[in-house]
Formats: sequence, structure tokens, C-alpha cells
Amino acid sequence: MRRLFLFILIIVLLPSCPIENDEFIDALFNKDRIPPVLNDYELIENRICHLKFSENVMITEAKIADMNVNAPSSYLKSLNLEFDKPIESGKEETLFITAEDKSGNTSRYALCLSGINLNQAELLITELSVKGTEQSPDRIELTCTKSGSLLGYALTDAILGYESFRYYMPDIYLYKNDIIVIYWDRCDSLENTLFRDSEKTYYLFAKAPETLISTNGSVVLYNHTNGKGKIEDAVLYNSSDAVNNNGYGNKKSEESAKYIISIEQWNGESVKSDQITSSRTLARYYPYEDSNSADDFYITKARNSTFGYPNTNVKYEPL
Repeated sequence: MRRLFLFILIIVLLPSCPIENDEFIDALFNKDRIPPVLNDYELIENRICHLKFSENVMITEAKIADMNVNAPSSYLKSLNLEFDKPIESGKEETLFITAEDKSGNTSRYALCLSGINLNQAELLITELSVKGTEQSPDRIELTCTKSGSLLGYALTDAILGYESFRYYMPDIYLYKNDIIVIYWDRCDSLENTLFRDSEKTYYLFAKAPETLISTNGSVVLYNHTNGKGKIEDAVLYNSSDAVNNNGYGNKKSEESAKYIISIEQWNGESVKSDQITSSRTLARYYPYEDSNSADDFYITKARNSTFGYPNTNVKYEPL
């Protein structure tokens, strides 16, 4: 009798219900109609794509170029897709997937995968100019700490998704202590290579459409940009009087700082940018160490800056 009453009540309520009828039925019978969400993905050794979803899913379709893809046959929240051959280093392929949850909801994604360089150099950001002029433009200096190729590296002005520009570096083989100087927003007539005894300095030109943020910002070095990417090094800088966005000055800077700190690529306060001017740059103390903090850096006058050469540790001292 109780079941009959419930059925009659549903029939009566459906025509006059203010929400959609299918939503009413779903709510009544506790049915899930929300499709699964892909939270992150990562390419491992160029032949495994690791996927992280919002709920348990089964991959019902997976295609990439001419490769065969092996997918798990069970519902999983975190899973691997295995390719029968690796993606070539530096080559981009698109992975098409369809994910289905236990309620039958599906979502489809096209993921751009870039083959990871398995013989990559290791780099540090060692000097930075963020208030450039025509005579002293915005530049980022990188120093090689372990020999290898540049292929796959990208330099940005924020974490992926918030960046204004992303510069992919060319395939140059570096030896330890080689230096790269990247002109951010300007192309110059400099020679591409400077020889320093047994080491080299390479000059590259990102040709960004605008300058770096001068007061509250970041410079982020990725060794690949699949998914959320993998950060090799980063520098955070902020004005001491910034009040917006929890003291980071803007949302772009705040979101970058929160993420970079969360993955332990930075700790403590940002470098204070108050004393950085068009005639003063930010440099890493030599010999180079990386504690992922403001303690690694000092501010120096432009005449003591050493873009393309090892730093001098001549610190700016206000009068």
C-alpha cells in the first residue's frame, strides 16, 4: 500500500515540479548524472599516460596515432594507459580518450602529449631582469648544472594555465656550466653564441608580446609541459606593500605562488622586488645553490650584473 501511494504521489508531482523532471527522478532515486572529470595527467617514460579522475572510471576508448593502447578493464580513479611504443622525444601526439563512470556518465578528452627528453640537461635560474628598458631589456639567465639537451624545456611567467606567454627552447646540447641568456620580449642583433674558455653562453630570443610583470610575479622553468607540467626551477618576487590577493598583488601571482610552494619548489617569502629597478637586477649567489627560497638571491646594480657570465656576488647596498 505504501509503495502504491508513493507511485501515485510521483505521478501527481511530476507535471507541477519546478525543476526538470529528469532531475527530480534522479534526486528521488539518488542517481548520479555528473560526468567524470580528468583532474591531471602525466606522461611517464614516453609510453605510459597516467590519468587521475574525480571518481572511479573505466576507459572505454583510447586512441593515439598508430599505436595500440592497453587500458585497465576495471573502474579506477587513478590509472595507466600503456602504449605499445614510445612517443619520440620532442614529438607531439594527441591521445583521445572516453571515460565512463559506474552510473554510465561519460566524458571525452583530447590530450596533447609531448615526448619527454630522457637525456635532458639540469638548469637553474641564475639571474633575472624584470624592469627592463630599451638599453637593458628583460632577460632570464639559466646555468647548466648537469650536461644534457634543452629539448622539452619551457619558460613561462606563471604556472601553466595562468601564463601570458610560454617559450619552448630549441634542441641545444649543453655541458655543465654553459649559460643561456633569454631575451624575453625583444629580438637583438647579438651573436647566438659566446665562447668563455671551455664553456659557452647561448643567446636566445623568446619574442614575448609583452614584458615580464615588474613588481608582483614569477618566472617558472618547466622541463616538460604535459598535464600540469614538471617544474625544474622557479623564482617568486613581490612588492612588500602588496595587499591584494593575500599579499601577492594579483591572482596570477597568487595562484602561481600557492602551487609552486605546494610542490616544494619554493618555501618562505618571495624575493622582495622593492629595490629592483631598471638599473638593478636579481642574481643568485655564486657558487650556485638551490634552497628554493629568497635566501638564494641578492639584488645587484646593472653595472655589476653578469648576464652570460658567472655571478660576482656584489650586492646592492642602499645608502
